[in-house]
Amino acid sequence: MAANTYDADDYFGKAVSLFTGYPMPSRKTLFDKLKSKEGIPLFRMDIQTEAVRAVTADDFSALSGWMKHDGEDYDLVFYTAGGDGRHDYASLTMHRARIVFIGVPVDGNGRARLLGGGELSSGGPFTGHYGDEWDSGPMSQYISGSKVAIDTLLSSGTTQGVSYSGASVADADAVDLKSFDRTAMAFDRAKKFFADHANTLKGWQQSLGTEQASWRGEAAGLFWHLIDQLHKNYDSYVTQLGGLNFTSTHTSRFGYTPTSKLGDSVVQAQSQLATQAVNLQSGWTTWAANGEQDPHRALLEELDKLSAWVLQNNIPYVMVTSTGDGDSYSTTAQFKETVDAPGYGGSINDIGTTWKTVGLNAVTQWNTYLDNALKLVSQTAISDLGNHWGTIADDFDSPLETKNTESLTQFLQSDELDVQNDQANQNQNNLNDALNNLNNGLNDNLNNLGNNLNNLGDNLGNNLNSLNNLGNDLGSDLGNSLNDLLGGPGGGDPSDLNPDLGALSNLNNLSDLNGPGGGPNDPGGNLGDLTPSGLNPNLGDLTGPLSNPGGSVTALNPDGSLTTTYPDGSTSTFNPATGQFTTTSPGGKTTTKNLNPGDTVTNPDGSTTTLNADGTLTTKFPDGTVTTVNPVTGATTTTHPDGTVTSSQLNPGASDPFTGLNDLGDLGNLGNLNNGLSNLQHQLTTLHVPDLPTGFPHPLDTVSAGPGALNTLATEGGPAAITPFDTYDNPLSTDGALGSPSALLEGAAATAGPASGATPLNPMGGGMGGMGGGGTGGGQGGGSGERVRNVLTDGDGTARARRRPRTSASAEDEAEMVLPRGIATTGSGGRGRGDRERPATESAAQPVRASWVAEEEDVWGSEEGGAPAVIG
Repeated sequence: MAANTYDADDYFGKAVSLFTGYPMPSRKTLFDKLKSKEGIPLFRMDIQTEAVRAVTADDFSALSGWMKHDGEDYDLVFYTAGGDGRHDYASLTMHRARIVFIGVPVDGNGRARLLGGGELSSGGPFTGHYGDEWDSGPMSQYISGSKVAIDTLLSSGTTQGVSYSGASVADADAVDLKSFDRTAMAFDRAKKFFADHANTLKGWQQSLGTEQASWRGEAAGLFWHLIDQLHKNYDSYVTQLGGLNFTSTHTSRFGYTPTSKLGDSVVQAQSQLATQAVNLQSGWTTWAANGEQDPHRALLEELDKLSAWVLQNNIPYVMVTSTGDGDSYSTTAQFKETVDAPGYGGSINDIGTTWKTVGLNAVTQWNTYLDNALKLVSQTAISDLGNHWGTIADDFDSPLETKNTESLTQFLQSDELDVQNDQANQNQNNLNDALNNLNNGLNDNLNNLGNNLNNLGDNLGNNLNSLNNLGNDLGSDLGNSLNDLLGGPGGGDPSDLNPDLGALSNLNNLSDLNGPGGGPNDPGGNLGDLTPSGLNPNLGDLTGPLSNPGGSVTALNPDGSLTTTYPDGSTSTFNPATGQFTTTSPGGKTTTKNLNPGDTVTNPDGSTTTLNADGTLTTKFPDGTVTTVNPVTGATTTTHPDGTVTSSQLNPGASDPFTGLNDLGDLGNLGNLNNGLSNLQHQLTTLHVPDLPTGFPHPLDTVSAGPGALNTLATEGGPAAITPFDTYDNPLSTDGALGSPSALLEGAAATAGPASGATPLNPMGGGMGGMGGGGTGGGQGGGSGERVRNVLTDGDGTARARRRPRTSASAEDEAEMVLPRGIATTGSGGRGRGDRERPATESAAQPVRASWVAEEEDVWGSEEGGAPAVIG
C-alpha cells in the first residue's frame, strides 16, 4: 500500500491507496497551487468600471454569464452606490467583473471548457497569462488518477507501472491480483509435494516392515523412526492443507481453481479485493456521471448563483430619469450592493471577501458531490474487505503444524526406556504369574489339607475305637494269660514287667498326644491350639488396608495395584505394571498420568507420593509420617514423626489361605483315643506278674523281636495281627504338633522329627518298646541310644515308604501321608486316602518310593534313651 498521503477522513483516498497502491494526494491541498494572488481558488479576476446606463434583464443576461466575451471565461455586471438603499445619481457606478478559470481544460479554440460525464483530465505545472505559476497536477491525480488505478487493477490484474499526472505506483506498493493465483498455486504445489512424498515414504516404510523389537534402541530403529516420522508429518501436512480429496468452490479472476484449502482461501481473498474495487469503480462513475468530478463546474454554479442574486437585488433597483439635459440615475430603497446570501456578507465590489467566498464555496460544493457519491461506498468497501480478509486470515494464523518434532536423540532415549519398561513389565507379569500360581497352589493344598484332616479325623475315630477295644481285650486276655502262665501265688507289680508302663498314667488328655510343650507352634503343643498361625507361622500377620495419618486408607488390590481412599471420597491408584497414577475426585472426575522413577504427585490430603527407582512408593504426610510400600510384595515400612519405624504386610486381597482348614471336621473322636488308652493302662497296671525264676524266659520278650512278635503273643484268642501304631505317619505334624501348610508344601523333611523324648501318637509311651528289650532288636532293656529312622516295614524287614500323588502342579515335594500296613482307611477297594495309587497289600518286590521324612531324622522321635518310640 502507498504511503499515507491522503487525509485521515478521506475514505475514498484511503480505499484507492489500499486497493491499488496508488498514492492519493490530500484533498485539502488539491487547489493550493490553483489560487489567484488574492487566494481565491480555481479562478482569477478583476473589476472594470463601466459608463452608467440602464440595464434591463435581457441586457443583463447578454452582458453576464459563461463565455460572454473573448479573454474571459465569465462576466458579471453590477452597480454600486455607496451602500444599500436610496441614492442619487452622483454616487451611482456601473461595474463588470471579468473572471478567468485556473486549471481548466481548453477546447480546440483555446477556450476554457468543463469536463464531461466520466471524463478524465491530466494536469501538471503551467504558467498563467500574466506569468503566474500554477500546478493542476494534484487535482488531476486525485480526480482522474484514482480512476485510472482502479481501472488498471481490474483490467490487467496489476497496478504495477501505473502513473498519472506525476503520481506513480511504486513497485513495492503495486497490487497484483495475479499474485493471488500464484500464491494459491504455491500452496497447491506444497500439498502435492507432501502427498507425493508421503506415498514414497509409505512405500519405504512398508518395505522395511513394521517396527520390530530387535530394532528398538538401535541404529536401524532410528532409521525406521525417521521414515515413520516424515511419513506421518507429511500426511499431517496434506490433511492440514485440505486432504487429498479437497475440492474448491471458488475460481480465481483469471480462471484458476485451487486444490488446497489455503489455496482456496487465497483465491477467496482475491475475489473479495476485486469485488470491492469494482464497488469503488462504480462509485466513481456515479460521481462523474454529470461532470461533478470537475471542480470548475462547482465554480460555475457558484458564479451563477451570485449573478442571480445581482439580478434580483441590485440591477432592478437602479432608476433612470430623462430631462432636457439628459438622463439621470438613482437607486431605490430596495437597492443592495452588500451580498446577504449565506456565507458572504461583503460588498459585491470587494474581491478579497465576496469573490474569494465564491471560490471557497465552489471547493466545498465539489467535496460535497464527491462525498455523496463515494464516502459511503468507500467506507463499506474498506470494512467489508477487512471483515472478509479477517475471516480468511484465520486459516493462515497458525502455520502448518509439525505433529512429531521429536529429535532422533529423544527418540533413542525414549526407545531405550520403552525397552526397559517392556522388560520390567514382562518381569512383573512373570512375577504376578508366579505369585498367582503360588497362591492357587497354596489354596489347593490348604483345601486338600482340610480334606485330609477331615478324613484323618474319621480314620482316627475308627482306629481309636478299635484301639479302645484292643485295650480292653488286650487287658483281659493278657491278664488271664499271665495268671495262667505264672500260676503262682501272689500278685507282683505290673511295673516290674516294665517300669515304664507307669508312664501311661501321664496320658491324661488329648494334648498329650502331641507330647510336652506349650503353644501351638511348639512341638509339644496341644491339638486344641490349632490356629492358622500354628499351621504355618510364615504366613505372618497378613493385615488388611493400611491406615494413614489424616484418615486415608491404603489397600493392595488383587491385580497388584495400590489404592488410597481419602476422607473426602477421592481415591488415587498406582498400577506398577503400567506406571499409571490415577486420581479420582469425589465427583467422579478421573485424572491419569504416567509416573517415571523420581516423579512426585500431590494427593488430595496434601501428602506427596514419589515413585522410587526400585518400584516402591514413598508417601510423605503433612504430620511428618513417611510410608514406603512395595506393590509387588505388599511389604510396608512406616517411619513415624518420633523416628520409630514399624513394618507390616498388606493383604493383597487373595482368597482366604485357611479355607481348607474350615473342613477339618469333627475331631471330637480323638477323645476315644484317650479313653481307649486309659482302659489299656488300667488293664495292664492291674496284672499280677510274679517274679520269674532265674533263667526262665520272660513270656513277653517276644514283643521285642520285631514287627511280628506281638502277633505271636496273641495267636490264641487275641487279635489276628497288630500293626505298630507309631509307624503311622502323622499328617498333622512333623514335630509333634499340627503340621504347617508350609511344611506340607515344601516337603520339609528335615523338620519332620520331634524333639528328643517326645512320643507323639505312642499311646504306650516308651513302655511297649521296652517290654523285654529295646525296640531295635535283641532283648536289651535300654536300647543302644542311636537314632533310628522310623519307617514302615514289611514282615521281611524291608523298609517301605509311601507317597501319595501331588495335588497341585505348583507344589514341589509335597507332604505325603504314609499309612501303616493293615490299617484300612475310609473308602473302598482296599485303598487308603494316603495311599491312593497303590493296593492295600503289596509285595516286597515292588519299587521303594521315598518317604517325605529326612534320611537322618526320626518321624515321631525317640525316647530319651535313644530307642525309637514304636510299638514292636
